[in-house]
Amino acid sequence: MRESELRRLIAEVFRWTYLRKLNTTIGGNVSARLTDDTILITPSSIPKHLIKPTNIVKMKLDGTVLSGGVPSSEWRMHVEIYKVRDDVKAIVHTHSSSVLALSMAGYKVDTSIVEARYYLGETIPEIPYHPPGSQELAEAVARTFRIGKVNVAILKNHGVVAVGSNLLEALNRAEILEHLAEITIHSSILEIISRKK
Repeated sequence: MRESELRRLIAEVFRWTYLRKLNTTIGGNVSARLTDDTILITPSSIPKHLIKPTNIVKMKLDGTVLSGGVPSSEWRMHVEIYKVRDDVKAIVHTHSSSVLALSMAGYKVDTSIVEARYYLGETIPEIPYHPPGSQELAEAVARTFRIGKVNVAILKNHGVVAVGSNLLEALNRAEILEHLAEITIHSSILEIISRKK
């Protein structure tokens, strides 16, 4: 895919995370691999509904910014994943509310429904809390994604990281996890109601 097309798709996917309520106006971030050692990533502090392809930042995996403004504060997490997973071509990071609600309450997302395991992988690890944007978080996430075939992980008290062979696959995984979390919450409420009858 040409750089101009990839920039357009990143902006579109980023906007979609907002429209699907996976993120707030300035939360979350999206990136895609342009070459083996170069990525395109969403910028810092631009509202999702206003982002344009020209706002996307181009940078190397060593952290050098090649063009654009200031990259997302989570750029370290993105580059560390790309370093350990050659098969990953795109990353979507969201602040999915239902996933976070379950995690913070100590519950697990029910992955036994629909085709969750096919899309998300056998396990959905939960990574202990580290400050957002920190190198500690980046390294913890990279360690998790290096193991086996992890496609999505929950960041404790923070959000979700989903990877894919392309942007739409990564977005789909983030959406499916949130959908499963919503179903898990709804089914739990219905169980409580039925027990009271």
